[in-house]
Amino acid sequence: MHKLKSLFNKLNVSNKDSNSINATIAKTDVITENHQSSNKQELNEASLNKNCSYCNKPFTEELWCKECDHRRKIEGWTSGNNDVDKFIKDTIYDARNTYKESLKWVPFGRFKDVKQIGVGGFAKVYSATWIDHGIKVALKRLNGSKNMSAVYLNELKIHWNFYKEDGMFSLKFYGMTKDPETEEFMMILQFADEGNLRSVLSHNFKNILWKDKIKYLYWLIYGLKNLHDLGYFHKDFHSGNILRVDEHQTSISDFGLSGPSNKQKSDDKICG
Repeated sequence: MHKLKSLFNKLNVSNKDSNSINATIAKTDVITENHQSSNKQELNEASLNKNCSYCNKPFTEELWCKECDHRRKIEGWTSGNNDVDKFIKDTIYDARNTYKESLKWVPFGRFKDVKQIGVGGFAKVYSATWIDHGIKVALKRLNGSKNMSAVYLNELKIHWNFYKEDGMFSLKFYGMTKDPETEEFMMILQFADEGNLRSVLSHNFKNILWKDKIKYLYWLIYGLKNLHDLGYFHKDFHSGNILRVDEHQTSISDFGLSGPSNKQKSDDKICG
């Protein structure tokens, strides 16, 4: 408003007009201040009256529910899908009183150098640098997941449960993001530097010592045992779905067809 007054002073208007203009400006100032004050009050009231998005109880402090969200991670974001939001918030809630990890929702803009490195029947895989952590990750884009289906949600839950149970030999599952162009969801996973086991054995079988081959088998047996102990069968187990993170880790991946061990597929085909 000071700039506006200065502009009118430069225009050489009459005192009468000037007084009228100043009165209008003063009135405008009051209206603007009242509007800003009203907006702040509405925001404060909304914050104070809003309930926790997880337990639906009133916030203990502004936009914070101490009971559910010790680490202040539940509020202030959304994936745009209620089922995905609840899945991520469940992991945050489960870790509230522990040092355990939880999943994160990460805006796609927090990744750079995104490059496609693989494609399958249900997903495309990209390598990327996670800017906030300075690490290379894999982004697995789930085809047709704009409206998250029960099948894809099943894969997310199985991978997360398996990672919690088998953290030493499982691919790390960091969180979720969304492709801004297709609006399909993407899993943020540990990057496997050496690719899948099929490629490793095809190109370097003779140079791999037998003690190392047996070690690969041990890791796979251990991983499958943990998966079965959780009550799941993989149902698509082959060397292309086994990833070599480095010389110390071989991990089972791709749980898209996995399901309860007591539930057979409708086509009656038996898969490992």
